[in-house]
Amino acid sequence: MISRDGRILFACVYVLVAIGIVMIYSATAVYAGQNYGSSSYYLVRQLFYITLGTFALFWAAARPIRFWRDHSRAIMLLGIALLMVVFVPGIGKTAGGARRWIHLGGINFQPAEFAKLAVCLYLADYLSRKRKQINLGSIGVFLPPMILVGLVCGLILLQPDLGSCAFIFVIVCILFFWAGIRMRYVFLAALVFVPVLYLLVIRVPYRLSRVTAYLNPWDDPQGNGFQMIQSFLAYGAGGIRGVGLGRSVQKLFYLPSGHNDFIFSIIAEELGLVGTLVVIGLFAAVFIAGLKIASRIQQDYEKILTVSLTLAIVLQALIHMLVATGLVPTKGLPLPFVSYGGTSLVFNLTVIGLVLGIDRQTPHGRKHK
Repeated sequence: MISRDGRILFACVYVLVAIGIVMIYSATAVYAGQNYGSSSYYLVRQLFYITLGTFALFWAAARPIRFWRDHSRAIMLLGIALLMVVFVPGIGKTAGGARRWIHLGGINFQPAEFAKLAVCLYLADYLSRKRKQINLGSIGVFLPPMILVGLVCGLILLQPDLGSCAFIFVIVCILFFWAGIRMRYVFLAALVFVPVLYLLVIRVPYRLSRVTAYLNPWDDPQGNGFQMIQSFLAYGAGGIRGVGLGRSVQKLFYLPSGHNDFIFSIIAEELGLVGTLVVIGLFAAVFIAGLKIASRIQQDYEKILTVSLTLAIVLQALIHMLVATGLVPTKGLPLPFVSYGGTSLVFNLTVIGLVLGIDRQTPHGRKHK
């Protein structure tokens, strides 16, 4: 039986999905009409992904908890294999200078989304099995997962996709810290990571240009700063109540990626501060519901997995909002459940299905075998 928090989680997710349907149609109708001959081109595709994702949600919720634990290592290895397949000629697809997609039968699949889920499943199993060694303060216990996670991050960097790599790295650090790793190891990892970050960002021209555009987009208003400035204009036009649903100006070929990476800006323009606060409130409710479900679970595996999956959803939403408001450098991460995109939507709904499955199957407040 799903708890009250589980029902709240489910309801909030599908309210976000509904908002996404409306905003995707609003943001793409003109563009789709001119380029594909149908204003509902993106809408129809998104409805297909929602249907597929909903099936995935109920399928994941129906799987026994033991299924995910028993197959966590196999799923992790499958995630690594899929990241390698991206580089196979004829299967891997290049777009925008990045090789991040697998193209099969007219469907594009982004393995990095699967890798995020695989890392959460693997770490939940590993950390729950190694609880005694972690409590003793052993650093060696963290080496095996770091090797596998490092391989995942390395393959994602080769695509290149620094944002997804950094996202996975942050999730792993939070889980290690929450599992009980000593602070001295955290500081040591930070000392190692700083020069790596320097090499990956400061020494790579196009990434450095994103940082400089973030610091002052008006230095290059027609180049690297263009997208951020258009996003700011959307917020300024929206004000408190917005310009009205369907009346966005920025979606008319001004704001690039307004239907996915910057859909929060279109929401701000059309629905104003009120609309953005509703979206933020829904994600806050998802976060609270997920943590409340985890807080009642006694078993380490189920608790760690619930926390990691909840963080994966909410952290991605937070990064998307920070990017759209110019608080962090531009990075293409869709807004979960709202942005257009099949792979992200299907896997995010699968994540929610996993959390609901844990909530339904776990006897809260007492141990089970």
